[in-house]
Amino acid sequence: MLTQTVRQSGLTIAHAAYGAPLSDHTVLSYFDFTVAPGFAVPADAPCDLTVEVTVKNAKVRGNRVSSLDMDFRILRDGSMVARADSEFGWLSTRVYRRLRGEHFDVDWNAWPLPAPVEPRTVGRSRPVDVVLSAGDHPRHWQLRNDVDNAVLYDHPVDHVPGLALMEAAHQAANATVHPADFEATTVTSAFERYAEFDRPCWIEAEVLPAAPGETSVLVTATQDGETVFRSRLSGPCG
Repeated sequence: MLTQTVRQSGLTIAHAAYGAPLSDHTVLSYFDFTVAPGFAVPADAPCDLTVEVTVKNAKVRGNRVSSLDMDFRILRDGSMVARADSEFGWLSTRVYRRLRGEHFDVDWNAWPLPAPVEPRTVGRSRPVDVVLSAGDHPRHWQLRNDVDNAVLYDHPVDHVPGLALMEAAHQAANATVHPADFEATTVTSAFERYAEFDRPCWIEAEVLPAAPGETSVLVTATQDGETVFRSRLSGPCG
């Protein structure tokens, strides 16, 4: 929900203040964030949060915005509980169609959906929220794109959403340390290629050296032998 909040805040600023056309296609190059340790919104009541957005750099091509480098601060009762940095870019439909080629048109929800792993092993409670399916060796999974998860797949798109890859990284980190509890307080993510729906995308996790009392997990997504996404998640584990 934090990543979705940042995404929607960034798009709102881009369209309202910088005139990014609603018809353009959004591209993310990176998405980093930190969360105050122990912070969680209440499960049984609304939570009043304030999102402050600062545009650090704006690039314009011709007469239209091409990218915005943005800083996000999320506050509760005046105290910062999360911070994020991301660069949003935009491509016209003509340019995007040429870039995507045969992948521009997708037969939505026609791909095979492998069985989910046990939800509790990835920090989730319902199978529909699980984005990982068991792989062929430890710390290795296949990405599963279940469009019934409306948080990650809120409208048809031609490639795996970036937020779905970030969720896969979070679940893979949880699965790596299970049954211990993992709290990701620092996350860095880089999007290197588009992940397609029509062939398997593999998720692999590796535990990295970390500061005392913390765990750090590197998650890599590959497709056809090429890296499409990387994320490093660090935080307390117990």
